[in-house]
Amino acid sequence: MKIIKYLLLIFFIISFIIFLLPFLLKGILNIGNIAGIIVSLGCFLIIFFNRPLHHLIFSKIMLSFIIILLAIISTCSYKILTNMNILPQEETTVVVLGCRVKNKKPSLALKERLDKTYQYLNENPKLQCILSGGQGANEEISEAKCMYQYLVSKGIDPHRLYQEDKSTSTRENILFSYQLIKKENLSKAITIITNEFHEYRAQTIARRLNIKSYAISAHTAWWLFPTYFVREIFGIVYEFIF
Repeated sequence: MKIIKYLLLIFFIISFIIFLLPFLLKGILNIGNIAGIIVSLGCFLIIFFNRPLHHLIFSKIMLSFIIILLAIISTCSYKILTNMNILPQEETTVVVLGCRVKNKKPSLALKERLDKTYQYLNENPKLQCILSGGQGANEEISEAKCMYQYLVSKGIDPHRLYQEDKSTSTRENILFSYQLIKKENLSKAITIITNEFHEYRAQTIARRLNIKSYAISAHTAWWLFPTYFVREIFGIVYEFIF
């Protein structure tokens, strides 16, 4: 039992550090790492101080809560993992989903999306691309403009890029981009480029809007992935409730 206890303590220490890293390195604090920090620290303290868990864990209310929580996490995780890449089977318009801009430059998550976009556009030189993202209260320029400047500076033909700079959410990203696609008479099927944890929710929204879509995922830094993965689970639950 002591070995199990020590292994659990080590696990929750590592978990706590991983969820704390985004805040320490990039000042990122959202529901994903807040939840991860609280759960990791809480579990560590309970185990460390040898609190009697059997009455708590096996009470009917707590057991029901744990089962429901595990079911939600398992279902969301499966959906996220199986929707990371849905390769296009036809000519499409690329839609890049925006993310935070810092000092007129892309945040790490946005840069990951843009680097994947740069690679994909070079591999498919005939495709057009919608850069989707408005300007937040703490951003000096719109996310669309930041993405445009980044890709043009790397050599992408500006005539292939269209800016959608009004959206403030994933739903608006996709809806407003599709409106721009129809206005410019571009290919109606879309290929969504975003981080892998975000693709399932984006694809779900596209389907609800009756938009045929595919997925090309950007790779997320390992120390950011757990935070955004947990945050995305909250986002998926919110999307299906509201």
